[in-house]
Amino acid sequence: MQYSLDQKLSALGQISQEKLLTILKEIHGKKDFIIEPSLIKPLERFIGVTKLRSSGVDKIYKLEKVDTPFTNTQRVFFITDDLITVKQVCDKISGEISQNNDGNSYHIILISRKLGSITHLLEEEGIYGYISLHSFHWELIQLDTRILSLEAQNFYKNVFVEGDQSALSRVARSVWTLQMLFGKPPICIYQGKYSQKIEKMVEILHEELGGSDRLESDVSCLVMVDRDLDYASTLLTGGTYTSLLDEVLGINSGVIEVKSNNKDGNPVSSLLTSSDEIYSQIRSRHFSDVFPFLRTKTKELNAVHQKSQTMAIQEMKRYISQELPSVTNTKKKVAYHITACECIISQMGNRFEGLQNTEKNMLDGRSKRETITYIEDCLAMNVCDKYSILRLLCLLSITQDGLLQDELQKLKIQFLHMYGYQHLPLFHRLEKTGLCTEQANLITTDVKGGHLANKVVQAVPLPTRRSTFTAFAQKLKLFPYITDGYDLKNPKDMGYVFSGSYIPVVCQLIHLLIKKEMPFEDIIKMIPHCTYTCETPAPQALRTFIVYFVGGVTYAEISAFQLLEKLTGATIIVAGTSIMNGNTLMKAFF
Repeated sequence: MQYSLDQKLSALGQISQEKLLTILKEIHGKKDFIIEPSLIKPLERFIGVTKLRSSGVDKIYKLEKVDTPFTNTQRVFFITDDLITVKQVCDKISGEISQNNDGNSYHIILISRKLGSITHLLEEEGIYGYISLHSFHWELIQLDTRILSLEAQNFYKNVFVEGDQSALSRVARSVWTLQMLFGKPPICIYQGKYSQKIEKMVEILHEELGGSDRLESDVSCLVMVDRDLDYASTLLTGGTYTSLLDEVLGINSGVIEVKSNNKDGNPVSSLLTSSDEIYSQIRSRHFSDVFPFLRTKTKELNAVHQKSQTMAIQEMKRYISQELPSVTNTKKKVAYHITACECIISQMGNRFEGLQNTEKNMLDGRSKRETITYIEDCLAMNVCDKYSILRLLCLLSITQDGLLQDELQKLKIQFLHMYGYQHLPLFHRLEKTGLCTEQANLITTDVKGGHLANKVVQAVPLPTRRSTFTAFAQKLKLFPYITDGYDLKNPKDMGYVFSGSYIPVVCQLIHLLIKKEMPFEDIIKMIPHCTYTCETPAPQALRTFIVYFVGGVTYAEISAFQLLEKLTGATIIVAGTSIMNGNTLMKAFF
């Protein structure tokens, strides 16, 4: 029996479910299931309460600092392999043991590995003998049609900021599973040091666990890239509906929460998938086109309601039984998305245009003084949070090959005055990852009068120097050609996701591979730190891709890929260690 690509992707959730149920069934009898709060949403995407109960789970609790009166003698803790969280669990277990509750049995399911540091901590706490440790990692979670995420929210921080590479094995395992499902693609492209390490790990997994015996793969090409290839796509403010939803409300495992007008005032959750007819039509639209669409939809629903007022009895019966539930559900969805749009406008509306103009100036490498003044004004007037300020600062640094010493020092001091000097190490981390660096002085300060000379050089307009960023962007044609006919509502290129100012690097790479207007090897040479394996003599037409972002992918990039699918007819599966935006990127450095 032949299965479609989308059917095979849905199998990932079933694999994750079976792996967890196998662990739970090995713990015989009734048990309490205590979940770390950050794991609840991802868990819900591949297993339901009914399935958990079928494996003996009686009560489900959130892991909280306060004491919880558990029901059963068996406790199963479902937590990340984070030492702070493990210590919290240790304290709970130690407290119970000290009260002579040694009739209880304790199990810890760790996401994703039983690290030696955790075993050592349990030994230090004196409870190692009371606990059974299990390791579990879910497969890539299907958030929507051809959108996969490992939902490893701390991956970027652990790997890119702190240099802890232990999480790479989890990514390698997810790639191995994809290759078992689809077959090994004939062409695999790896960009960046982490992606290339993962490639070696995948080869080892094929040797140890076996590989797919399929002669032909469902996928033409696997492209795996490190997040640091294109920080601009993360730092820029997206212009599409979904990217702004993530920016303002935060999308957690495909779920958003919007404040409701209910009496209790509790936020209402909604799962963002293509099965939602309204969301599927607006998810990738530029935000300027979302309200007009919702307004038109509202008028259509009102027209249907007006028509129902004059129906005959038989027609009314048919309408109530067949059409009314669908119309009512659509009304709710439209109202929900209108409320979400209002949230975006209330938070972004007053500064969106100024922000976009400033970001465009940075990308074009012009009006640097105006840009610095804009950042200083944002700090002085407190019009946005510290993450937004840092995003602008980092974007300016990336597009200019760093900031001059005086500029960086001045902005750094203003930031620390505003938000506190406890954030001083933050700038060291940003510098280490290349996000916010100091530009070399044009004249060495060792020379007599060097400081003065540098100030003169900064003050006097000089011929425009192309930065490394600008040279790379122009080589790959990342700046769209804007004409009077450039239509954000009916986009013809992927730059619309940033309101026509920038095309994400990886999206452009895939576009070049699809068009094949230049030799394959020449395309690869345009991307730094890029290697590839090719099992065919010469790459044939590439139509089906898996694009895996090591470090996280943004909704703007996902929308760009969805447009590329429409324009070219290609099939693109987008995967990432998490879904991220500029704010979550900056939070990793705090």
